[in-house]
Amino acid sequence: MIFHIIHQNFIKEINMLKPTFLNICISIILKYLIFYILLMVINNEFKLLQINNIRNGQDLFYYLWIVLFFPIVDIILFATPLYFGFKAKKSLIFVASIIIILLIEYIIYAYFTSQKMINQDALFKILISSITLLIFFHKTIRSKFTEA
Repeated sequence: MIFHIIHQNFIKEINMLKPTFLNICISIILKYLIFYILLMVINNEFKLLQINNIRNGQDLFYYLWIVLFFPIVDIILFATPLYFGFKAKKSLIFVASIIIILLIEYIIYAYFTSQKMINQDALFKILISSITLLIFFHKTIRSKFTEA
């Protein structure tokens, strides 16, 4: 019974159609999970999945640093502007905020990973970012353009 109540409340909270701050953070983490899996498949390198190589606290810290650095940076830098972009009344402000966020995200990733401005991985990341935003918040995005 308690599990059923907790599950119902969790489903209500995680309604992917509402751009709450928590849902935006979840979409960022999911975006990176998809992105890391895509990079593993493209590069045919699955070292990140070999958790049995963790022998001590330093190895665990290194593993978490590699996996969580960019998602945490994205949450710190982009979750609040994205949240307020969704709350904007005008669709022009919403579109401008999304474009600026994606552009800054691309520049930061391209600079920190390869320092080339045309970076295939960064383009994949922006594509995945756009798709996850559309999947998570499609009703809100659609309502921005259908309201009079």
